[in-house]
Amino acid sequence: MDLNSSKFLNNSSKKTPKKSFLISFLNKFLICFILVIFCLIFMKTNAKFKDFIENKVFKDNLSFAYINNLYNKYFGNIFPSYKSDDTASVFNEKLEYQNVSGYYDGYKLEVNNAYLVPIIESGIVVYASDMENYGYTIIIEGIDGVDIWYGNLQNPSVKLYDYVSKGSFLGETVDNNLYLVFEKNQEYLKIEDYLKN
Repeated sequence: MDLNSSKFLNNSSKKTPKKSFLISFLNKFLICFILVIFCLIFMKTNAKFKDFIENKVFKDNLSFAYINNLYNKYFGNIFPSYKSDDTASVFNEKLEYQNVSGYYDGYKLEVNNAYLVPIIESGIVVYASDMENYGYTIIIEGIDGVDIWYGNLQNPSVKLYDYVSKGSFLGETVDNNLYLVFEKNQEYLKIEDYLKN
């Protein structure tokens, strides 16, 4: 074997980024497929498990943010070639306010004018539009199953179906009022049960 053919063998044995991506994606797809098939078979043979799944999926509020968080924790991003910067976010704040009072189904927080609003809990953006009495509102389905409404916003940094992280920048208030609503399973939660300041 000559020198040129040994170089060819060495180069052909290396995995290209596209090939690595495809193998990683297919492995993750196969694992998910096997888990779904296992659950379907188990549902067919076990009535209690079937009732449990039907209650969780069809009757309760299924938290896709929680499922997405679990998937990312154990399998990583579905697109393995995607690399995010290792640098931490510049904006990593906690919610600060001077006063709180009741407002429709939630609360009105007195904040600084044009306050930069941090995200209270990681989750998925499920609503981003104008809402009566709340102005421009963003609703985030949290990984804990609580939907948090952020009202009276402008200049949002997120869009519908974005996965957002706790403490990151959501947008700024139009004036010195921020409207918050905490909802879980169509029940409104008290602010003191959820927010500690």
